[in-house]
Amino acid sequence: MKIIRARLANTIWILLQSRESKKFHKNCFHLIRAQQRKLKNYVSKNKNTQFGILHKFHEIKDYNSYKVNVPIQEWSDIAPWVEVIKNGEYNVLTKEKVVLFEETSGTSSFSKLIPYTNSLKKEIQKGVGPWMKALHTNYKSAFNGSSYWSISPPLKERKTTSSGIPIGIQDDTEYFNPVAKYLLSKILAVPTHLKQELHSETFYFQTFEYLLMKDNLSFISVWSPTFFLELNQFLITRKNDLISSLKSKYSIENSRLIYLEKVMSTNYSWKDLWPDLTVISCWRDAQSSLWIDQVQDVIGNVYIQGKGLLSTEGICSVPILKEKSPVLCVQSHFYEFRTLHSGKVLLAHNLNLNEIYELIITTSGGLYRYATGDLIEVDGYYGYAPTFKFVGRKNNSSDLVGEKLSEVQVIKTLNSALKDLSTKIELAFVYPVINDSNHRNYRVYLEPTITFKDEITQALDGVAENTQRILMNNPHYKTAIDLNQLMPVEAHILECGFKHHLFNYYTSSFGIKDGDLKIPVLFKIHSLESLLDI
Repeated sequence: MKIIRARLANTIWILLQSRESKKFHKNCFHLIRAQQRKLKNYVSKNKNTQFGILHKFHEIKDYNSYKVNVPIQEWSDIAPWVEVIKNGEYNVLTKEKVVLFEETSGTSSFSKLIPYTNSLKKEIQKGVGPWMKALHTNYKSAFNGSSYWSISPPLKERKTTSSGIPIGIQDDTEYFNPVAKYLLSKILAVPTHLKQELHSETFYFQTFEYLLMKDNLSFISVWSPTFFLELNQFLITRKNDLISSLKSKYSIENSRLIYLEKVMSTNYSWKDLWPDLTVISCWRDAQSSLWIDQVQDVIGNVYIQGKGLLSTEGICSVPILKEKSPVLCVQSHFYEFRTLHSGKVLLAHNLNLNEIYELIITTSGGLYRYATGDLIEVDGYYGYAPTFKFVGRKNNSSDLVGEKLSEVQVIKTLNSALKDLSTKIELAFVYPVINDSNHRNYRVYLEPTITFKDEITQALDGVAENTQRILMNNPHYKTAIDLNQLMPVEAHILECGFKHHLFNYYTSSFGIKDGDLKIPVLFKIHSLESLLDI
């Protein structure tokens, strides 16, 4: 009966996405008109706000005048407006009421509170709906049973501003309308209220108590592949405790429990535990690409679908086309793209193939021409809408002596240097070092899985040589090496468990929660001295 309920709820939910999906596909072929309409709506709706009055929205007639009146905004430009909203003022960035703030989490030492209106939540739905409809078209069996979704980070304490505005969404289904919310309650394998649990041990344990007893689990959606691997590590470590706990709650003759005990006594994959599991959705691009082979080993014969570019600030792309990069969310927000080499700002229909751009967005939440810092590389088109991959963050770079290493370069370097070793490594990153003799160089740090520690140790010299060889393609780096300003790359082994120490460092120091954790591949100098004992 549970299978029928989940399958029926899935069917109805997907049918409800059909109208939005048709509009999405149509707008991909009428890109200019769709984007012009979005911009016109933002300006006219918010012309009498404090921000709109200051930037003379009443004078804005088209995109050119929008550019003239509203400069590109960094977070330092937005933050003062957010402070005013936090203190209880209305009509600041948007005419519409701010219903909550979502807290971003990156690698900086401060958090950003992004204002959310009901219209912004609807804009996110305008991307999620077509994504789900396309996934159903391509992988129907993913919707035969229950789903596990981790939309926003768990383990966040409930907070409000001084004026009473909630900080953080309390229930992942709150992103959706009441009908979709009801249907999702019948589909989701784990109750959404569990997200409010603040103790990580309890959260993971109860999550698996629900998941393990869902024999019809068919779809998993998480953000980070490292979060999924953390879930799997917990399952490996606590499987006996979990089985014991479940036996105390169900009959020892329960057929599902008998099946689980049998499978978990072997070298199993998640597909073995949940035979109906068809698709797992997670980040595949940029630094996340380092962990995809490991996820595939753990998950078994399950399709790994790369997520589009979804961030706290807004939704920018979703996977619509089978085996193609995600498509720009043409009907969600207004988008601009800044070239890296010249700083020229272009609209979506003017982009060049194989070029990297920084995304700039305008949303119903009150972000106007906001520079996200997200870098994307255009690799195709659907209609007139670009398809693209996320390649890294703009401001994450290292420059000891003028070598100008970017995260994008380092990600590509490590992907190549570790090509045959990725499933044998728990963690990999590059770190700049200045030693006691004032010599400067970069180190590749690797934490091997326990089974492959000896093999990775023996491979260190090769990893260092391959990394050095690839980085030499950067002319600034090559010059620094040739002038002895930099010493060659070294490779070092990290002790078992370092990844967990690093995760704990980020979660405790910066308030970043497990499900939203993005560990850099390139670190700033001195940022990990205490952990690395340098």
